Amino acid sequence: MRNIFSTIILTTFTAAMFSGCAKPDAVTPKDANELSDIYGTKTSQGRDRLFEARYSTAKDTIYFDIPYFYPADSDEETDLTQIILRGTIPTDARLMPSLGTTMDLSKPFDLVVTSGTGLKKKYVVVGKKVGDNVLRKAVLTFTADGVQQQLEGVVQPNNDVIFYVVPGVDVSGATISYEINPHSNASIATGAAVNLAAGTQAFTITGVDGVARTYTLKAQEPVKQPYGIGITRKLFSKTAAELGFVTHNDVAIAVSGDYLVLCRRLSSGSNYRVYNRFTGAYLQDMHYPFGTQISFQIAEDNKGRILAASWAPKNAKFILYKYNNPMDASPVKLLEWTNNNPAGITLDGGVGRRVNIYGDLNGDAVIMAPAGQSTTILRWRIAGGVLVNQNPEVLIYQSITGAAHLGYYAEAQPVSATANANYFINYQFEIGYVNGATQSRLAGFVNDAQIFGSYHMPTNYTTFNNANYLAILKYTSGVGANNIARLSLFDVTNTSLLGTAFNSVVYPSFNVFVSAEELRGDTNPNGTGDVAIGFTENGERMQIYTLLTNAGLMGHEFTNYAK
Repeated sequence: MRNIFSTIILTTFTAAMFSGCAKPDAVTPKDANELSDIYGTKTSQGRDRLFEARYSTAKDTIYFDIPYFYPADSDEETDLTQIILRGTIPTDARLMPSLGTTMDLSKPFDLVVTSGTGLKKKYVVVGKKVGDNVLRKAVLTFTADGVQQQLEGVVQPNNDVIFYVVPGVDVSGATISYEINPHSNASIATGAAVNLAAGTQAFTITGVDGVARTYTLKAQEPVKQPYGIGITRKLFSKTAAELGFVTHNDVAIAVSGDYLVLCRRLSSGSNYRVYNRFTGAYLQDMHYPFGTQISFQIAEDNKGRILAASWAPKNAKFILYKYNNPMDASPVKLLEWTNNNPAGITLDGGVGRRVNIYGDLNGDAVIMAPAGQSTTILRWRIAGGVLVNQNPEVLIYQSITGAAHLGYYAEAQPVSATANANYFINYQFEIGYVNGATQSRLAGFVNDAQIFGSYHMPTNYTTFNNANYLAILKYTSGVGANNIARLSLFDVTNTSLLGTAFNSVVYPSFNVFVSAEELRGDTNPNGTGDVAIGFTENGERMQIYTLLTNAGLMGHEFTNYAK
C-alpha cells in the first residue's frame, strides 16, 4: 500500500509541474491599421459626440467642420485649439499621437495608425470653423377670406422651399418670416413682402464665415391624396362678445351654401341668424316659421338644405321645416307630430333639443331625435323626397351605461339613409356605434377624458375623400362648467378602430385632428353647442364649424391635398 500511495503522489506532482510550465498560445500580429471611428468633443462634454468627421474620397484625410459657435445659437465662440478627439483602432494597433486629450485643430496634423505587424496608415486631420447658413423654418403670412393665415414652407434637399398653396388662395400680398442662426444674415428681412404668386424668389443666407447658401422660394399646388384629410387651416374664430351672444341661448348651427345659420333660443320664441361662413360676418336673419314656439335645433342635410325643428314637451307639436337655403322665406313643412310621450319615456324631457340627419331631404334621408331624459330615440325616414312615416319609429337604446337615461342633450347620428340605418350615439357617459335594427352597441370609444374630454355632446358625421368622419365638440373644462371646448375629428371608416386607446400607436390615425382651445366662455351648465359641416370646390375642401354656447364660433377647413 505504501508503494502505491507514493506512486500516486509522484505522478500528480509531475503532472502539475509540467502543467505549470506550459507556454500560452502565441498571438499572431494582424495587418489591420484603419480607424473605424473618430469624433470630436469639448473638455466640458465628456464623451459626447459633438462633432462628426467626414472623409476624403481616398479615405486619407479627415475633415472636422466645427460650428463657429457652440452651442450654435450661443455667443460662445469655439476654440479649435481645445478640441478632444476620440476614436477606435484595431486591438493590436497603435495610434500616434494618442487621442483623448485636447488637440489643436487650427492647423492640419498627421494621425498614424500602426498595425501589429508594423504596417502604417497615415491620416491628415483638417479642422475649420464653419458658419450656419441653414434655413430652419420659413412661414408665409397672408390674408384669405378676411382672416390672417399662415403657411409653413417645406425645405427640399435641392434648397427649394415649397409653400403648398391650395387653389383659390391668393398669396400675392404675403410677408415672410423665418428662423436662422442669430449670427447669420439673410437677403430678405423678416416681415418683408414676397409675391410668390408672380413666380419664384431667391433667398440667400450667409453664415458668419462668409459662406452663403441660396434657397428658392416657390408657391406650388399640393398633390391630391387618395384618402382622408390633408392640409388644414383655420377660417375664423369669433367670441361671444363679437357675435352678440345672449347668455345660454345660442345653441345650434347649420351650413348652407356660403352661409352659416345660428339658432338663438329665446323664451318668446327663437330666431335664426345668417353669417358668412368663411369670415363669420353677420348678414341677416333667416325666416322663422314657429311663431312663439321655441326652436333649439337646426341642421344641414348632405346637400346643404336646412332642417329646422321646434321643441316639443309632452303634448306639444314637434314640427320640421325644410329650407332650400337661408334666403328661403317659404320653407316646406315636412312633419307635424304631437309628442304623446311614446313607449319608453317616463320623464317629460321633450323632443327637439337635438335633431340629427343623414342624406338628402329631396331624396332619401334619415332623421333622428332622442327624447330627453329617456332611452328612447325617435326616427323618421324620407324616401324620394317624401316623408315615409308621420309617426316616428320608437327605438329603445339597449346598451345604456352610466345612468338610467340619456339626459336632455343626447345625440343620435345616423350614418346612412337606409331603413334601420346604424347610428352613433353620444351622451355624457359614452360615444357608441349602434346597430340600427337592434339598438344595441356594436362598438364604443374608450372611456377616457383624453379622447373625448370631460363632456362631449355635439356631434356630426360626414364622408370626405373616401373616409368617414365623426366630428364632436370636446369639452376640456370640468363637468358643469363646460366653458372650454375643442373640435375633435375622428376617422371612423374602419369601425374596428373605435375602441382605440389614447396611448396606442395607431391613435393619431383615429383621432386625426384636434383644434386649439379657442372656444372659451362663461359657464355653460347644460353643455350646449353644435357642429356643422359644409363643402366647397366640388367636395375637395370640407369646412367644419363649432359653436360653444356662451363662448363663440370657429371654423376650420380641411382639404384633400397632401401635407
